[in-house]
Amino acid sequence: MCTGELPPHAVAYPLRDATAPAGFRFLQSEVTAIDLEHRRVGTADGELPYDHLVIALGSVTNDYGIPGVRENALPVKWLADAESLKRHVLDIFESAATETDVARRRESLTFIIVGAGPVGVELASSLRDLMDHTLRKIYPSIDFHADVAVHLIDSGDRVLPAMDPRLSAIAMKRLAQQRIRVLLNTLVSEIGPGVVHTKDGAQLRARTIVWSGGVKVNPLVPSIDLPKAKDGRIVVDDRFRADGRDDVLVLGDAAYFEHGGKALPQLAQVAVLEAPAAARNLAALVRGQPTEPFVYHRKGDLVALGRTQAGAEFARLGGLVISGLPAWTVWRVNYLMQLLGVRNRGTLLVEWVLSFFAGRLVANTP
Repeated sequence: MCTGELPPHAVAYPLRDATAPAGFRFLQSEVTAIDLEHRRVGTADGELPYDHLVIALGSVTNDYGIPGVRENALPVKWLADAESLKRHVLDIFESAATETDVARRRESLTFIIVGAGPVGVELASSLRDLMDHTLRKIYPSIDFHADVAVHLIDSGDRVLPAMDPRLSAIAMKRLAQQRIRVLLNTLVSEIGPGVVHTKDGAQLRARTIVWSGGVKVNPLVPSIDLPKAKDGRIVVDDRFRADGRDDVLVLGDAAYFEHGGKALPQLAQVAVLEAPAAARNLAALVRGQPTEPFVYHRKGDLVALGRTQAGAEFARLGGLVISGLPAWTVWRVNYLMQLLGVRNRGTLLVEWVLSFFAGRLVANTP
């Protein structure tokens, strides 16, 4: 959504649209505390008693204590972040289109993305795709080959470090084709206004600095009196119960669920697979029926790499890896199937077809 590849309705789905038909009571409020002893959840609008509690708080951006990240880098965690980044990018190109000083124009059109995980890689690739196939047509005064630069920085020795190394190789090749400069084994020590400082003393200047360095548990989690792992997540058993309690289930990024001796990663794929199993166990607990253990079966990984390009790894097909147009097709179909509602799927499909032939809709709004 940061680059106009996805509309808002394809990223976030109104909770009331899902809960009202099912007869659920939906409350939008800030949770201030969870009292396990008295079975109450404190909110900005008062306390709520409960019989069973499901903690699915997700995660927040992790700045690893690096100075200046919050003040000088743009996050890409929430829907509002994506909208802000999109407006910012378009504002940058508007001002650069009338800038006569070459040095100032090139600095304003330098983009630095810190973090070469899935978010950073997909953002860098999609951003360059936006420039090459949409913005180039509407900003003829800008030399997109000489004036624009995109840098992707990571402390690791390869992009997509949590994925199959073959996907990393596919991504690196594609990023090189898109003229994206990848700086690996580069530790960021501080981020100032328009500048990234690295631990080896280098300084990288840019008008746009994006932080996609990872996530950590929601700030509310540490205050909950339940056993936690070293990374702060709540330890759960194979039925998502915390501390053996039948009244508290935890899933998603807030849960530390061990599989094969390792904790499941804080990824959307994990949460999506956990949710139905946790829901079945919750229903069983309410009805006084036995619960069932959750067995994690990883599907694989997908990474979008711009126009008609992607990488895909199929865990259930023996680790088969594909790239190019076939992987891009798999990515698009998979994304459509994840959406709720025929209308959302249909409108997104139409928008994708139109943007492929006519460019993305990038109208800036105040």
